[in-house]
Amino acid sequence: MKRKVCHLLPMVLVLAGLGSKLAVAQVQSSVSGKWVGVLDIVHTDGSIEPGDNYISLEQNGSTVTGTAGESPGRQSPISAGTVTGHTITFQVVVNPQMTVDFNLIVQGDRLSGSAAGLPIEPGSSIVVNAVRADNAWHTSAAVPHARDRLFDTVAALDRKLFDAYNQCDLDVFKELIADDLEFYHDKTGLEVGKQSFIESIHNNICGKVHRTLVPGTLEVHRLASYGAVEIGVHRFTHPGHESDGVGEAKFVSLWRFKDGQWTLTRAISYDHGAAK
Repeated sequence: MKRKVCHLLPMVLVLAGLGSKLAVAQVQSSVSGKWVGVLDIVHTDGSIEPGDNYISLEQNGSTVTGTAGESPGRQSPISAGTVTGHTITFQVVVNPQMTVDFNLIVQGDRLSGSAAGLPIEPGSSIVVNAVRADNAWHTSAAVPHARDRLFDTVAALDRKLFDAYNQCDLDVFKELIADDLEFYHDKTGLEVGKQSFIESIHNNICGKVHRTLVPGTLEVHRLASYGAVEIGVHRFTHPGHESDGVGEAKFVSLWRFKDGQWTLTRAISYDHGAAK
């Protein structure tokens, strides 16, 4: 057994050394060249501010030079570029007041990682993904942007709010309503304040009205430094009083995202009439 181990040991050492050299060669051969992808700002509210990313790299040992920018025609020089294993770091001076730091991982023909230095709100992040391109910046496949979760977030808020509305769960309802709520209704006018609104729901809605969102009508749009605006069409039925018919209206809701919490601050329900 000892003799077999002795005979195998030189081979193992050779293979280990060869593997190490191949790993280094793989990183070196995969860094130099052109890369095309995305540079997306992921906001704390789940929304995405998409951006394009074009990178041209030239590796010499552990040093990386080249250019990077939002398009082939808008490139800035790379500085302080280094390669350590599969990690690439470099800086891009966008202007005298702004330097963007990149920290990327090489995985075959893909680069992925993060960037820092752009003006974003606390808690947000910058996601970088790119694939190898040819000399004309063409790629075999487009790189998808990060998934925008704002629509899903606001749609879930809408469901939670109106599940509580339909079930007369006023405790949950209160959690989602801002103290400074303003509710505009084309038939009844303006309602101001959380308490007044909650009392109106208790007196006029609980057990009397059921609201549903009309499928396919929901829109969600980001409001920078505030939250989101929700637009759609909803319908109202009257349990136990079906003869009252089905009503329909358009609505606009403003959701404020502050300190990690969403609250409804402004709501407009208008164009009330019979369901179409």
